[in-house]
Amino acid sequence: MFRDGKDQDEDVMPEYKGRTVLVRDAQEGSVTLQILDVRREDQGSYRCMIQVGNLSKEDTVILQVAAPSVGSLSPSAVALAVILPVLVLLIIACLCLIWKQRRSKEKLLYEHVTEVDNLLSEHAKEKGVLNVSSVLMIPFSHFSGWRRARLHFVAVTLDPETAHPKLILSDDQRCVRLGDRRQPVPDNPQRFDFVVSILGSEYFTTGCHYWEVYVGDKTKWILGVCSESVSRKGKVTASPANGHWLLRQSRGNEYEALTSPQTSFRLKEPPRCVGIFLDYEAGVISFYNVTDKSHIFTFTHSFSGPLRPFFEPCLHDGGKNTAPLVICSELHKSEESIVPKPEGKGHANGDVSLKVNSSLLPPKGPEPKDIILSLPSDLGPALQGLKVPSF
Repeated sequence: MFRDGKDQDEDVMPEYKGRTVLVRDAQEGSVTLQILDVRREDQGSYRCMIQVGNLSKEDTVILQVAAPSVGSLSPSAVALAVILPVLVLLIIACLCLIWKQRRSKEKLLYEHVTEVDNLLSEHAKEKGVLNVSSVLMIPFSHFSGWRRARLHFVAVTLDPETAHPKLILSDDQRCVRLGDRRQPVPDNPQRFDFVVSILGSEYFTTGCHYWEVYVGDKTKWILGVCSESVSRKGKVTASPANGHWLLRQSRGNEYEALTSPQTSFRLKEPPRCVGIFLDYEAGVISFYNVTDKSHIFTFTHSFSGPLRPFFEPCLHDGGKNTAPLVICSELHKSEESIVPKPEGKGHANGDVSLKVNSSLLPPKGPEPKDIILSLPSDLGPALQGLKVPSF
């Protein structure tokens, strides 16, 4: 109400208290109602009545509120809207930093384990034989790494689009062997046409991944990881510089890491099952002998782009290497449901039979909780200054 030249706010509705102003324009003969801090509930019909002496006039105006005014936000709401995104970004940055530090520590641990192993190996060569403490320390260090790697087990399958035409796959795409003749398959850009290789279907661009491949009594095989961009046509030189991080059994108990130049070595016990572990962020690819739970070899590299599992059953080696490579669908505990049936019974693409080799079963009895090892006295100077990170 506007009377006697000013607003009369005694009877104003509570929801409009302090939010309205009546402005009179004597020249125009008009009165304007101003509503401050407009809200959605303000919309509706407003009736205006003007009375001068015995004369009166009234009219109705409909107010529609399309959206709440920016000015309706309280200062605390504005502050919250600004601070909340900043807090979220800070939390994400802290999590990324913690994650990178963890990866860095894991990579450092790998490097220290490898360094200790090299020192012990050099010591063994000088002495001609490892003493008891050295023999204990190597399996223990590597066994702990193998157990940690197995926590990241993934089910890997084969990609038939990349298979060399002579390779024969099982129906479940977990078993591959070399056939006698080329198969009529499309010559697509992804397919190997010279080396008898095949890639896994999985692409890895982050995180940790571990899988196991049963090699049995094969005399030759190549396993590992390669870049998605590696050449598939013609003769390929496998090396880390060309996007390959591979381990090869060349003959008998002779093995090679396909570094540049190649790194040759022998193993105490030939693996019947090989574990491959990839830590993308830490830049680590490690190979493990699942048969005796020992570490074989580790590549370190700064990866970029997708990586894929690599498999090559190799040539027949005069009939001694006709067995397939079999990807384990779960962590390998025995040869059950892994060893292929003899040829002539079953399909050419690799049926399986059941066979358990008790020597591959894990030893019974509780694992030792604490191991105290003493290094040989003459090895002390070689290990001086070597600090293994604690976690």
